[in-house]
Parts: sequence; C-alpha cells; structure tokens
Amino acid sequence: MDVPKGITITRIEAATLTGTRPRVVGCNARLATHGQYTRDPVVRVFTDAGVSGWGWSRATPDEARGLIGRTLDQVFGLPDGTRDPFLAFDLPLWDLAGRAVERPVFRLLGGADASPVPAYDGSIYIDDIDPETRRDLGLAPIMDAVAAGLAYGFRGFKVKVGRGYRWMEPVPGLARDVEVIHAIRERIGPDAVLMIDGNNGYTPESAREVMRLAGDGDIHWFEEPFPEDLDACVAFRRHLRGEGRRTLLADGEGSEKGDEAFTAIVRAGGVDVVQFDMRFYGMTRWKRYLATIEETATLAAPHNWGSHLSRFYIAQFALACPRFAMVEVDRQTMPGVDDGGYGWVDGAITVPEAPGFGLSLDEDVWQALLREEGAWAV
Repeated sequence: MDVPKGITITRIEAATLTGTRPRVVGCNARLATHGQYTRDPVVRVFTDAGVSGWGWSRATPDEARGLIGRTLDQVFGLPDGTRDPFLAFDLPLWDLAGRAVERPVFRLLGGADASPVPAYDGSIYIDDIDPETRRDLGLAPIMDAVAAGLAYGFRGFKVKVGRGYRWMEPVPGLARDVEVIHAIRERIGPDAVLMIDGNNGYTPESAREVMRLAGDGDIHWFEEPFPEDLDACVAFRRHLRGEGRRTLLADGEGSEKGDEAFTAIVRAGGVDVVQFDMRFYGMTRWKRYLATIEETATLAAPHNWGSHLSRFYIAQFALACPRFAMVEVDRQTMPGVDDGGYGWVDGAITVPEAPGFGLSLDEDVWQALLREEGAWAV
C-alpha cells in the first residue's frame, strides 16, 4: 500500500491550540512551576482532492512555501513516511496520508492489533516546595495529585525527584526525594507502576544513594538521573544490576534527532528505555529507530509533556512497536479538538480505527485562531 499519486498540496495554515490542565503543575529538579496551560503549534495541510491533514508542527511559512504545489507522493511514501526535506511537516503528513488511504496511522506503521495501550500519569511534580520562597509546603500537595491520578484510573505514576539540585540543600533534598518515593508507593499500592525522573538533577553518586535508600519502593525506571554520559550511564546500569535491581534506566528526551552520541550510549548498554520526544523527533524518525530498539533489546517510550496532542500520536505509534513501554499522559482539555474516538479503560488508552490520527478540529475555533497573532497561511 502507498499513498495515491497526483494529490496536490494547495494550502497550508498554522495556528496554536491551548490546553488546560486540571491544576497548576509545580517544579522539576531544574525548572520552576510548569503551570496550568500548554500550547500546541498546529499545521493544517490542504489538497486539491478535498482531503486534508493536521498535526503538531513548528514549520515556518518559508518551509510551507516549499510544500505548496507538490504532490503527496512527492513528500510522503509508505512504508517509510515523510521524505527528509519535509520532516518539519511530519505529523500533519502522517495524518494526511492516513486520511488519503482511509486508514489509521497505526496501520500505516504496520500495526495490526488495536489493543489498549498502557499509560501513566506524568504530572507528579515537586509540588511540596514554593519555588519563589523555598517554603516547605509538606507532602499534601503531592499526595493530592496522586489521589487525583488514582481517581482518574491511572495504574502508573512518574514522580519528579532531584530537589537537592535547586530547591533544597543536597542532603535534605535527597532525603525528601526518598520520603516522597516511599509515601507514593504506599499510597498507590504494590501493583501500580512507579517511575522516578531526576531531570539530570543528580550526580552518578547521589543517584546511587537514592536507589540505595528508595530502591525498595520497586522503581520501574529511573529517568534522566544525571546528564547523559556514556561511561557514567553504563556504570550506573551495571551498578543497578550488580545489586540485583530490575530498575530500568530511561533517557533521550532531549535528543531531538537521535544524535550519534546518545545512540552510542544505547548501543553500549547504558540505556534501557529510549525517550525521544514524539513532537520534536517525529513519527518518521521514530519508525526508523525501531531497528535500533530491536537490535539493542531496549524499550521505546516517547517523551510527552506540555502537549495535549502528543499522547494520541504516541498511542498510535505504540500499536506498531513490539517493544513499547507506556504512554506518558499530560492530562488536559483542549477546546477545538475532538479526541472522543480515543477511550480510557483500566489505565490504558484505546485507539480508534478512524483515518489518520482520528482527531478532528472544530472549524469555528480554528478560524478564530487564524486571526490571532502568530497564525499564518500560505
């Protein structure tokens, strides 16, 4: 199967959608309050055949002019995906291709079984410290967030740690991290999946200390414990295995193009879970990287934070990735986007059989967004 020939791209529009989280989300190890609102830049691609596609994209008007007048098969082909010169439009083109052949993206990727995709709550941040005053707010805000996640139906939780990097002195900060990990494990019970994310806020030595003190919390993976370094990552993973721990080492969200240095860490055995961000890395590059995932027996878990749309892209990808881990959910609502085809059951996302990504835009909302500053059309 391939995309039809002769469908010409005639117009491209771009605007930004705004999402709203249920609450204000606090700090991570390095950055202050993440807030309640998110912004997804979106591009729509129109054709002379009456079919259009849309998705997350930071493409510029100049890049869009290079797409106008080209046919879909010139910029996108199956099974490979978007051709390299047009990767700025990767996600909109996957949606367009799916709509053109009337298939969901996961089937274009080679997936056959639309099983529910396990997901986790990525919103458990450092809410116990006021970033402006450094005042200790206690564990109640964090435990309230965990309770909200449980009530929503999550069976997996990722917890921000690394308070000693910026928000507390190193020793008491590490002690609070350990306290939080133990408190959350007790609250969610032994069967839920628990992950921790250091956002590079530890040193290799302090990361080992966290695992020594909190490893009994059955930590599924430790994300970004310290800045990526081949020798340090390999040594840390070897240390975990030497202590009999099953905790996985997750990393890669900051590598937009899967650079060679990070892939060298993967091939050396320094990473268990690869996390390129789906928005910045893209579906096509992720599809290519699956060969490396298979060769290295690692897992794929694309990073998703600050986006309402990306969780749906990742869920589609998951159905074509045999070594997929879990979808990170940044829970929010986004006016103008109909995502009702996707479902939620027992902590997992169900994926629709609708063409493309199975998402639709409210035309009135979109037209209003096109009148806002920063929107454009060519």
